[in-house]
Amino acid sequence: MDRDGTINKDTHYPHQIEDLILFSEATKGIELLSTLPLDIIVITNQGGIALNMYTVQHMTAFNAELRRKINADKGRIDAFYYCPHFEKKNLPEDTKMCSCSKPLPGLLFEAAEDFQINLAESYMIGDRFTDIEAGIRAGCKTILVKSGASIVRSDETTVEPDYITENLLEAALIIKGEFV
Repeated sequence: MDRDGTINKDTHYPHQIEDLILFSEATKGIELLSTLPLDIIVITNQGGIALNMYTVQHMTAFNAELRRKINADKGRIDAFYYCPHFEKKNLPEDTKMCSCSKPLPGLLFEAAEDFQINLAESYMIGDRFTDIEAGIRAGCKTILVKSGASIVRSDETTVEPDYITENLLEAALIIKGEFV
């Protein structure tokens, strides 16, 4: 799943622990997913690193605090994968986009290899169409959550998610339904 806008409020390149605001429905959704026999992996673009807005250490501390809060609420996150490179919107002229920045699926493929995940049996959950496109390119089922501020479709994508939900808890209920 995506991080900013899906699990926590996207405060425009959040990286300081005091800016970490978890969505209560996301916390409940991750708690529910944690009861299922699956890996919970966060795939996140962190282009603020390339923009020199913050460092890998800031992001790592932010992720550690996010994980601590999720664990305190009986949930779990098994891994974080992040792209520290420029996102397409900030890409310098004549620079090729890296394969790990969503909407490209590089990080999903990396996580699948590391965790021996069958992507066709997996979900990519996110609040942006770039998340959905990355999931589709990786062969995942996809869920677009409306909890983030950016579910507006850009002219550059025509992808359609498998599901659209209000938040991560509703997405988790869909996934739980596959285990019943």
